[in-house]
Amino acid sequence: MDNKILNNYLQKIESYLDQNEAINILKSIIQIDSRTNSKNENNIIEYWESKYSELGTVNKIHNTNDNRLNLISNLNFSDNHKTIIFNGHLDTNHIGSGWTSDPFGGEIKDNHIYGLGVSNMKASMAAMFYCAKILTKIGLDRGKIIFTSVLGELQGGVGTKTLLDNGLKGDFFINGEPTDLNFMTIHAGTYSFTINIIGETRHLSKRDEATDATIILNKILNDITNLDITKKIKDNDEKKLNIIHIGSVRSGLGENFSDDRPPQVSDNAIIYGSVRFTNFDDIKNINHQIGLITSKYNKINKNADVKFTIQSNNPIMPPIKTKLSKHTIKLINISNKLIKNSNAIIGQILPYSLYGTDAGHIVNKLKIPGFVMGSGGKYNTQPDERVLLDDYINNIKLYCLLSIGLLE
Repeated sequence: MDNKILNNYLQKIESYLDQNEAINILKSIIQIDSRTNSKNENNIIEYWESKYSELGTVNKIHNTNDNRLNLISNLNFSDNHKTIIFNGHLDTNHIGSGWTSDPFGGEIKDNHIYGLGVSNMKASMAAMFYCAKILTKIGLDRGKIIFTSVLGELQGGVGTKTLLDNGLKGDFFINGEPTDLNFMTIHAGTYSFTINIIGETRHLSKRDEATDATIILNKILNDITNLDITKKIKDNDEKKLNIIHIGSVRSGLGENFSDDRPPQVSDNAIIYGSVRFTNFDDIKNINHQIGLITSKYNKINKNADVKFTIQSNNPIMPPIKTKLSKHTIKLINISNKLIKNSNAIIGQILPYSLYGTDAGHIVNKLKIPGFVMGSGGKYNTQPDERVLLDDYINNIKLYCLLSIGLLE
């Protein structure tokens, strides 16, 4: 499509876009507590299914093995043509300290909307919904759009993986993780690990006889911090996507990590870490290097038991390296120029390429092209999480215009 045709469609999109209504839709899901793995998490999917039903989409819910709900909403214009998969999650992180606004309020201040998960990624989910609303009014000649709304992205993408295992298919994907409306085609894969350290306690008066789990923990942390997992990677930009990060540590006395007896030497410690990587083949080598570190401390400390394990309860999130056609790149550039009056940024984009995204499961399973693009990012996953309202509205316009162009 050329500029003139796309501009005509943009005018139609804007005529159907009620900004106050779109903002209220976003507010409504901010006000639903969907903290990941919480007892009320499924409520937001049930609400979202009711909203899509109002549009006349064909909906189906799939349960994960632990009974978390995941929604597919089909918008059919015709059969035997392209299918676009919109993908995103409605579970959020938990509330950290430092909030000055109500995490579930949807407060608007200084042209930003505030709330837990608004950036990650309820704004994009609301933009997808409103895109569906507008496209049902415009009506297209051909193609199909599948809107997927999942839980469990924060547990390795179990929701999206469940949908793929149940037959989700398409020709192109758009994932709405926050990128501040940039177009990301390269993203690191991710998985988590634990290191358990069992020592042997003594009173501090006899600590020379003890095997101190906290001291071993600190030494392992130092070794992992100095570990270079990028030696085999030649591209300097790609090296930036290969990281080992320690997110949490704990030590104390006994299986409950008791900390009320500081005169005793700790005999239990645990390390929780996360890996970002760009090549599946590197996982074995990364794990081998971490394993060498833990083996070293088993040998040095005869009474210690140090174990390194991959967290098997969550799937590995695959990396993304997807190539867009010249037609798609042209469509992105024209759409971005019409809506934002700026050139599109496409490719590997930091810090977004380190966030974690379900899109890796889609690329790995279906081998289809696509990109990650959504509103939010600058204030992602932090106290007073927020999204610029202008970006949210532009997000809706971009999803609509790109869908029309991709289905031509």
